[in-house]
Amino acid sequence: MQLFLAGLAVAIATLTGIWLTYAAGAASLHTAPDREGLQSVLDRALPGDVIELEPGIYPGPIRIEKPLILRGRGGIIDGGGVGTPLVVAAPGARVEGIDVRNSGNDVGAPDACIYVEPSATGAVLHDNTLRDCAFGIWVHETDGVQIVDNRVWGRRGVRRTDRGNGIHLFDASNLVVRGNEVRDVRDGIYVAATEDSLFEGNLAENVRFGVHYMYSYSNTLRANVMNDNTVGIALMESRHLLVEDNHASGNLRQGLLFRDVQDSEIHRNRLERNGNGMFFFSSTENVIEGNVVQDNEIGLKIWAGTRRNLMRGNVIRGNREQVFYVGAEDQIWGESGRGNYWGDYLGWDQDGDGIGDRPHRVDSFTASLLYRYPSAVLLLRSPALETLSHLADRLPMLRTPTIIDQSPLLGDPEP
Repeated sequence: MQLFLAGLAVAIATLTGIWLTYAAGAASLHTAPDREGLQSVLDRALPGDVIELEPGIYPGPIRIEKPLILRGRGGIIDGGGVGTPLVVAAPGARVEGIDVRNSGNDVGAPDACIYVEPSATGAVLHDNTLRDCAFGIWVHETDGVQIVDNRVWGRRGVRRTDRGNGIHLFDASNLVVRGNEVRDVRDGIYVAATEDSLFEGNLAENVRFGVHYMYSYSNTLRANVMNDNTVGIALMESRHLLVEDNHASGNLRQGLLFRDVQDSEIHRNRLERNGNGMFFFSSTENVIEGNVVQDNEIGLKIWAGTRRNLMRGNVIRGNREQVFYVGAEDQIWGESGRGNYWGDYLGWDQDGDGIGDRPHRVDSFTASLLYRYPSAVLLLRSPALETLSHLADRLPMLRTPTIIDQSPLLGDPEP
């Protein structure tokens, strides 16, 4: 967080310096489609000028190479189905209140509604509507960009694998991505090799991954809503993340996925009605606390080297299967004296300390059997499999490695 604040301070100072330099000579210029071309207006404008687009369509491509404000008053920048309609190359440039649409179709080029080049340090994209583009916003190797309150609507008639991402960030830093709405694209917010950034209050629906993290360190994801996607939030190959107060609901596979994630804090997220509430794959040394995992097909799915995570104060209830665990040995939770609240815990609290007097042992016999013999799913809920599950509780030879919570909570910790 200190690195993030320091980087943000540098970006603000840079932007402030640019605008103080040019504010005295700034002018407000109005343009309309039937006058000179928009690119000509931008080329003759001075740094700090405000260019306001009157209603109408302005053909792209448009390139901003000076620190000015491009503001929409009903104007639409249309790429004509070729390339990128709007490129931002100037440090401190602002684009606000504009409709940008109709880029090319090449997701490898890439064709985006708005492309932010490395030179555009401290650029601001605010309150824009982007539609019918391969990618919505692409930020490439840029520092201090702010992407706030934009709407990105993808191409519903195009196969999801042939769409670009709504907000695509590559090798960037000190970003603020807040309050954006993304629908019908490939991934809502794709974050690759991006550090010291804040992602807050965004909404992604009907996409593959709501947020997709790859090789990105020291970022904060806070209060985002990821509903009705394939995966809500996917965190992969990343470290030092703070993931808190997010809501993922109705996602087909996972609400929150960890793959090779270390040294991160996962707090107070709400994961409901997903395929898996949380899915852990080869993730270690994380603090997972105060989350609500309920009404999912599987609450927690844990395997492949996932260990040494601190799990406490979580609510795990109402899932069709609370935990699907595959491992070589038992995992012990609640060793510090505070475990988790389990909706199916059957125990008592004779000393009244709020902690169950006996550990909660998650039944993993069925999970282990299905992992080894997938065709056994045909026997699920059958009398034979139910009998074996009950016997596994009593016969050590049938027991399989499982999750054991030594300090299960008797009271629901959810506020």
